[in-house]
Amino acid sequence: MAMGRLGALVRFAAVAGPTVWKVVQTFGPTLTRLRKDNPEVFGAVEKQVRKLAEARQAGKSPEALRRRISALRDQVAYLRASADDEGERRRAEAWRVQLNKIEASLPLLGTMSTKVAARERAHVDRRIDELSAEILAAFIDEQDEDARQLES
Repeated sequence: MAMGRLGALVRFAAVAGPTVWKVVQTFGPTLTRLRKDNPEVFGAVEKQVRKLAEARQAGKSPEALRRRISALRDQVAYLRASADDEGERRRAEAWRVQLNKIEASLPLLGTMSTKVAARERAHVDRRIDELSAEILAAFIDEQDEDARQLES
């Protein structure tokens, strides 16, 4: 991949975790084109990946997990606002509900034994990783689609 901002995006993706890295790798050709043809859209994607990376670096504390959820909420809000049909709106709403449920479970970690809490944090971390991949892929795709519509 190219140097500069694309290189920064790749570094952020690597820090954000393997699922985010895989999404960025899969969308590499799209991201390369966006960087060249629509730097504003590329910048929006880069900003979201950077937020995911910064939140992931904060660890697995409830607050760090909350930061990751917050970064995903930004993407879901965009997806909901730019949905082209009912299916896209339902999908964004389903993600919003899942993120709310995960966040609502975080205070319970403080009531668990250390061992059980650690196991539950790892489970929540994996679930956020899964959602990160799904939501980021949809976010990149929608950003690209919206940019193409504006060009037409």
